Amino acid sequence: MSGDVYMSESLPARESAARLLVCDDSPIERQALTQFLTQLGHAVDQVSDGKTAIAHVKQRHVDLVLLDLRMAGGDGFSVLSYLQEHHAALPVILLSGMGVDEIQEKMHTLYKPVLPPLLIKPVDPDQLASLVALQLSGQLPTTDAFA
Repeated sequence: MSGDVYMSESLPARESAARLLVCDDSPIERQALTQFLTQLGHAVDQVSDGKTAIAHVKQRHVDLVLLDLRMAGGDGFSVLSYLQEHHAALPVILLSGMGVDEIQEKMHTLYKPVLPPLLIKPVDPDQLASLVALQLSGQLPTTDAFA
């Protein structure tokens, strides 16, 4: 179901709840991430490819993007490049099973050759929760800080 957007059934809204976008072509990983992040109190939308992620960010407010780097239909590098150019203050967390060498080779395709925080799959839930909290609180620099 490439390009589908799924809205999660989230917990009752809290004032501190954030709207997160999970972009991953694996339905199992999207669902697991969504369930975990929803349990943390966030509202979570899901998309399955890069083109849909860009369209989603254009149409809806998002507080944080969790982005897989390797996807069909517009990879994570194209999404990250778009976000760097048009939404530089939007926090992003990269998720990937790619090797460091492959990531470094693809960095030249980015609008700015700077990567936001990266978690290697399989993602450790405690690390993810901490990183999400840090990104949402503004305690980690966004890519516009490196302009």
